[in-house]
Amino acid sequence: GGVGKTTLAGVLYGRISHQFNACCLIDDVSKVFKYDGPIGVQKQILHSKLGAETIQIYNLHDGTNLIQNRLCRRRALLIFDNVDHNEQLEKLAVNPKSLGSGSRIIIVSRDAHILKEYGVNTLYKVQPLNHTNSLQLFRRKAFKCDNIMNDAYKELTYGILDIACGLPLAL
Repeated sequence: GGVGKTTLAGVLYGRISHQFNACCLIDDVSKVFKYDGPIGVQKQILHSKLGAETIQIYNLHDGTNLIQNRLCRRRALLIFDNVDHNEQLEKLAVNPKSLGSGSRIIIVSRDAHILKEYGVNTLYKVQPLNHTNSLQLFRRKAFKCDNIMNDAYKELTYGILDIACGLPLAL
């Protein structure tokens, strides 16, 4: 963790969500599943920007039908962050084929195997920052500028960069 998958998903959502008729970003699918089960995730999908008011879902089948009816042939953007078990995707039962043309489902996971099992078309692996970008990020966060003023901090900075290994969260 810490390479920036969640941050990247959030930025992407902010930049492209206006291009879709229906949008949904579930921040932490794993956590919602743990505390509220699959129906909790379905409620979040329906209560987000899909336009659903207070809708009662009594079972998984009802939730699946409501979501399919709301998304049927609509251009939708669905982002599911922190998926850590294949059953989470299976129980959501969002059928990509029932979505409108140009729809996108983006699944963020540490485990590429989950994505392959689900049949994801394109897999994007977020890479750690290179040395130059790591240095730039660290300087902006630690020193609030793009330059290191004091030579004593340079050695310390490079030591921190070596330890962080290009992970933005560690910087």
